[in-house]
Parts: sequence; structure tokens; C-alpha cells
Amino acid sequence: MDKQLRQRIVGAILLLLLAAIVTPFLLRSPEQVRVALDMELPTPPASPAMPIVPAVSDEEVAEAELRIDEERDQVRRDGEQALAVVPDPAHEDEHEAGEGETIREPVAAEPEDDPPLSGWAVQVGSFSRAEGAAELAAALRDAGYRAFTQPFEQGEQRLHRVYLGPELQRDRAAALRERIAADEAFALQGLVVSLGP
Repeated sequence: MDKQLRQRIVGAILLLLLAAIVTPFLLRSPEQVRVALDMELPTPPASPAMPIVPAVSDEEVAEAELRIDEERDQVRRDGEQALAVVPDPAHEDEHEAGEGETIREPVAAEPEDDPPLSGWAVQVGSFSRAEGAAELAAALRDAGYRAFTQPFEQGEQRLHRVYLGPELQRDRAAALRERIAADEAFALQGLVVSLGP
């Protein structure tokens, strides 16, 4: 038998087998095909609905935010009281008599760089020099942001990160990140991070 003829016969047989397999599926409805292939999906098991309970209650969040606002106001009041009234040297004699002019000079206070215990913050910078981190944090504080620095070890190197915050809720920290990014004086692209204990 010729080799070419043999290949044609084998090809014809394969086509007939393929047609015999596929034709019933083409002539059946989708439901009949599903039954023929046993593709019926089992019913999903019933699972009890688990209630989502927040780790911190709304009352605790409200109390903490109130406490933060009170402490912020106290810091502002303390800063205003720290402005010392210094006599003008040119009018020292008149000042002693009670008629001299006074100059209000701010008393430089050491920035508080102790990181908060927990919450959310926006990381806005990382420096190899502590002075660079302190300068950025001071500039941010001067612009009205709450900023602090925190050192960390990366391999053998000690680096210093600058953060804004902290905030108790992540969405408030995200809003702070958007605010610092939109601030033309800084335009810092921050990263919202969790401050763990």
C-alpha cells in the first residue's frame, strides 16, 4: 500500500472520529451538554456571617482625638507663654521707670523628636545626617505641620527619617499625605506608615 494513501486513510479516520465526538455537542442544548459532561456546580456551603468588630471603639477614638486636640491647644498656649518680654537696651532707663518699649523675642525651644507610641504617620524624608532630618522637621513645624524625626538602622548605617503626624486613623494620615504633596513650599511625596509600639 502506498504511503500517501495510508496517510489519507488515517487522516479520514481521525476526522470521522472527531466529527463523531463533536457533532452530539453541537446538536445539544447547553443544559444537555452540561448534564452530559457532569458540569453541575455544587451548592456553596452555608457559612455564618462573622461580625466585623473594630479593634478600637468609636468612643475611644473620639476620646483620643479630643485629648490630642486639648494637648495641641496646651502646646500652643505654652508656646505663647514662652515669648519673653525683654527690655530694649536703648531705653533701659525709661524701662526701669515704666515708660520703655519692649520687644517680644521667642525663646527657642528644643523640638520634641520623641516618636509617638502608635498610630499612623506620613514618612516624608530619609537622611544619612541627623542635621538634615532636623532641618526638614523644623521647616515643616514652622509651616504648621506636626513633624518629628526617628533614627533607624539599615545594615551598618544609621539613618534618620522625617515623619508628619501622628494620626489615629489611616484616612487622616492619607489626607495629610495629600496635603503635603499639594503644598508648593514642600511638594513632598510621602508614604503612609503604621507606627507600632
